[in-house]
Amino acid sequence: MKFKEVKAIETPRLTLHILNGDDVDIVFALRSNVEVIQYIVREPLKNISEGEEKTQELVKYIENNESISWVISLTSEKIKIGSICLWNFSEDRKTAEVGYDLLPEYHKLGIMNEALKAVLCFGFSTLKLNTVEAYTSKYNKGSIALLKKNDFKQCQDRKDEGFPDNIIFNLKI
Repeated sequence: MKFKEVKAIETPRLTLHILNGDDVDIVFALRSNVEVIQYIVREPLKNISEGEEKTQELVKYIENNESISWVISLTSEKIKIGSICLWNFSEDRKTAEVGYDLLPEYHKLGIMNEALKAVLCFGFSTLKLNTVEAYTSKYNKGSIALLKKNDFKQCQDRKDEGFPDNIIFNLKI
């Protein structure tokens, strides 16, 4: 399967399309927003040029089948509001890490829960994953609640080397 050829995923409220070169606006909006990245150890993007570079980097990962990233849009309003990805695949392609971010004005509306369920379904049924992992800050209560709501279990015995505030969750089928 070529990730760049994956069809959009539709849910009752959302459309998830594969990230492409036209998505610089949402990549920049998410990665420059200090509230969105407050629990992620990385510098915010400073300008649209950096947004273009990051978008091209993500598109290249998709083209090389290294990761698959979707842009989350509200179907009814055709507004881009977030992103979700499967990346960091194991060598045997049976385990992947999920990552997600959402503009703050759309938090606590069940949007990421809806997107995560759709991506998990894709990962387990289409990609035939056995395990999906998630790394999140122990301070990110919203992310922890989302993962627990979707039956992820905390891996008490694992540490995210170099990121002492992160905790690791996984979901196995």
